[in-house]
Amino acid sequence: MNKKLLYSLLGLFIGLIISFSVNANYLSDWSNDDLCGWMESTSIPEYILDEVDKREIICYGGIEVSTLPESDTYESENGTAFPSPDPSLIPKSTPDSSSDYSY
Repeated sequence: MNKKLLYSLLGLFIGLIISFSVNANYLSDWSNDDLCGWMESTSIPEYILDEVDKREIICYGGIEVSTLPESDTYESENGTAFPSPDPSLIPKSTPDSSSDYSY
């Protein structure tokens, strides 16, 4: 094997090891809540998932929790039903008196 090729492969290998150790050190500065914030994302990077598994963190709602809350099930024989929103959270509609049209 050519010495230049051997040195190139060795350099590449050492570079990969350094790269992986830099990523590991980078995540060691992150708090558990920082990692849990990523768990709410639709696309979670693999290294974040690995770090959460390594630390054995339980995440719920973007923060670390000690246990998961018990959830109510809304499944029935006809599929999944979702609960109605709290009526106090629905804004009241008022007519726009400055408009020439109405709904």
